[in-house]
Amino acid sequence: MGWWWCCWRRTSEASEEDQREPLAVPSPTETSQESTDVEVDKEMGQTVSQIGNKLFPSQESPSKVEDTVVEIDETDTAAVGASPVSSSPKYPLATPRKHLRQTSITRKPSETSISETPSKRFKGDTTYLNFPFLLDEKTIDYIQNNKVMFIMKGLPGSGKSTIVKSIQSVYKDSVVCSADFYFMRSGKYKFRADKLKQAHQACQNKATASASRGMNVIIIDNTNVRNWEMKFYLHLASEYLYVPVIVEPQTPWCRDAHELAERNSHGVEKSIIEQKVKSYQEVLPLYFGWFLNEADSHSILKISREWLKHCLQVKDFFKVFSAECGLSSREELLTYFNRSSFVDGGGTLHATAKFTARGKAEDAMEYIDNPIVKEAQAQVFSMDIIGYVITPFTIGARIKLTPSMLQLWGNDDEEVMPENLTGNEAKKADKKHQGSTRLDANENSDSISDPSIVISESCQNTVIAVPQDLTDRFCPMVGKGSRAHITLGCAPGVKPVRTGFDMIKAVALEQRAKERGEFGVSNPSEQSFNVPGGVLRTYGEECWIIYPENKLVVSAIFSSYN
Repeated sequence: MGWWWCCWRRTSEASEEDQREPLAVPSPTETSQESTDVEVDKEMGQTVSQIGNKLFPSQESPSKVEDTVVEIDETDTAAVGASPVSSSPKYPLATPRKHLRQTSITRKPSETSISETPSKRFKGDTTYLNFPFLLDEKTIDYIQNNKVMFIMKGLPGSGKSTIVKSIQSVYKDSVVCSADFYFMRSGKYKFRADKLKQAHQACQNKATASASRGMNVIIIDNTNVRNWEMKFYLHLASEYLYVPVIVEPQTPWCRDAHELAERNSHGVEKSIIEQKVKSYQEVLPLYFGWFLNEADSHSILKISREWLKHCLQVKDFFKVFSAECGLSSREELLTYFNRSSFVDGGGTLHATAKFTARGKAEDAMEYIDNPIVKEAQAQVFSMDIIGYVITPFTIGARIKLTPSMLQLWGNDDEEVMPENLTGNEAKKADKKHQGSTRLDANENSDSISDPSIVISESCQNTVIAVPQDLTDRFCPMVGKGSRAHITLGCAPGVKPVRTGFDMIKAVALEQRAKERGEFGVSNPSEQSFNVPGGVLRTYGEECWIIYPENKLVVSAIFSSYN
C-alpha cells in the first residue's frame, strides 16, 4: 500500500483485531505568549482543498528555472508573495469526518471555558501541579479537541489522585479508568488480592471502549510501578491513534516510603510500599518528539503526495528518479514510498527531538532527566513545515524549529551516517517487496471518499498554509535543528532513521552551493525547475529539494514513544 494511504485504511473489523506495537523551556504560561510567525489557535485549520488552492497555483507544465530565477531579490515581498488562488480546486476535498468506530454516541465539546484562569479551574492545593496540560491555555484548547491518553505512574500516596482530579476539572468530558474502581462497594474501598486480575481486566475493558468511541481525554489511573504494566495502554493508544502522555507526580515525597504510607488513601502498609519503592522502574522512552494528531497527519501526507505528483511532471526529475528507483511509470513512483517499517506503526506523524534508545543512546539519560524536558511533557507547539527532501530512500518534510523547540532539540545535526545505512537499500529491494506495498490496481489513489478511510471526528484539523520568509530560500536552515524533519515515507527495505541523514546531506549540499556562489555553473548536475507553488532543485548526488512559497503551520504535542 502506498505511503500516503497505508495507515488510513481502517475497517471496523480489521482494526479490532490489529493491535500494533507501539523530549531552559519557558514556563507553560510564558510559552503560550511566545511570538511566532502564525498563531495556530483557531477552532479549525484550513481544509485540504483550501490548502491545495493556496499551495499549488494553476500551471500547465513545469519549466526549467533560468539563471535569473536564482538571482532574484528574495527580500522583495512582492516578488515572492502568496500563490494566486485558482478558480478551481487543485487538491482533493478533505475526508468527511467520522467516528473511528461506528457508535451512536455524539461527541460534545468540553464545557470548560478556555478563557478561565488556572486558579479558577482548580480547588485545593496546586503546589505540585505545574503541568502544561493544566496551565497552558493553548495546550488545554488543543487537548480538549484531540485524542490524548494520560497514563499515570506513581506510588500510592505520591499525589496521583490530585493530578487526576485536576485533569478532570479542566477536561470535563474526560474518562478515568482505574483498577481501584472494581473494589468500590457502596462508596467504600474494599480490596481483594484474589480479584486483582479481574480489576485490571475491567480497567482495560473500559479504556478500550472509551478509545473505540473516540473520547478526547482518557486517564489511566493505576500505579504502573513496573513499566510492563503500561504496555496494554501504550498499545491501545497506538491502535486508536492517541498521543500517550506518561504523568508522574513531582511531589518531594514521591519515593519516601514513610511519607507515602502516611499519605496514601487506601491504607497500604509501609512494608508493602517499601517493596514497591525498590521495584519502581524509571520511564526510559525510545524517543521524544512532537506528535501530530490523526487528522493533521492525514492532511500533510496527502499534501506531500501532491508535491510528489508535481515533481513527477518534471521530465528531468522523472527520468533520473525512475532510474534510481528502478521503476518505469509515474503510478509506480507514486506508490514507491511506504510506512511499513515504522516502529510506532506509522499511524500518525511525528518529528523526533531526541532518540534516546531507552537510555542507551549518547547523552540519553542527561536528556531524560533534564527538567526542561520534564516540564515540556504534553505541551503544544506550533510547527513550521518549510519544504521537502526526496531521495531514492526517503521522502521527508523539513521542520523549522522555534526557539522554544530548539531548547528541546537533542539530536546531532552533523552525525555521520552508519555503514549499515549507506548501501542502496531501496535498489536492493526485490520487485515482490515493492509490489506488496502498492495500492491495488483497482483502487483510485485520489478517491479519498473510500468508506474504509476513516478520520476520527474527535481530532481537530490545525493545518494552515501561509506565505513564508524567502530571503534565504535555497539555504533555509543551518546549525542547530537543521536536521529536524518528519519522515513521510521510506523505500522498501529502508528504515525511517535514514531520513535524518538525508536531511543532513541536503543541508550540506545547500551550503556548498551557497559558498560557491555560482549554482549550476561548475556543476552541471545542479538544476532548478519551476513547479506549481515553488521551486524544485537537484544538487546531484540523488538529492532533490522542494522550496515552497508557502509553509504549513501545524500544532504538535511534545511527548515520548515508549
